[in-house]
Amino acid sequence: MKKMMMIGGPVLLLLLVAAKMFLMPAAPPPDEKALAKEPGPIYTLAEPFVVNLSDSESSPHFAKVGVAMRFSKLSEPLILPAKGTEPAHTESDSELRDIVISTIQEHSSSELAHPEGREAVKKAIVKTINKKTEVKILEVYYTEFAVQ
Repeated sequence: MKKMMMIGGPVLLLLLVAAKMFLMPAAPPPDEKALAKEPGPIYTLAEPFVVNLSDSESSPHFAKVGVAMRFSKLSEPLILPAKGTEPAHTESDSELRDIVISTIQEHSSSELAHPEGREAVKKAIVKTINKKTEVKILEVYYTEFAVQ
């Protein structure tokens, strides 16, 4: 009887663990659509940059722009190196900068002189980044903006 208890106890425990594993439902997979719309961390491009504008006037015009972006929760693993740490340079930092520069270069100084023009550029940056990269952003913020 004592041998039965010594063998039966661990076997019973093993059966209970196996039953729990098979009978308990697994955690549901994350809802990617909801995560794509849920605000995540803000990532700031490292340095402000100077962009040539599309003015057709005789003198060239430039914009000095600093940009930060709010990523969706879905993109958080792509930009945060470890849980709880600050965003570091992403591998796609150069790609993001290129999209921002290209988008701003399509506009003239007179368009960017008005809040509506700057807001239109923000929306175009969001749309282009979400279309051309695997990261998803919800909002663009100017950390610096000057037109000359």
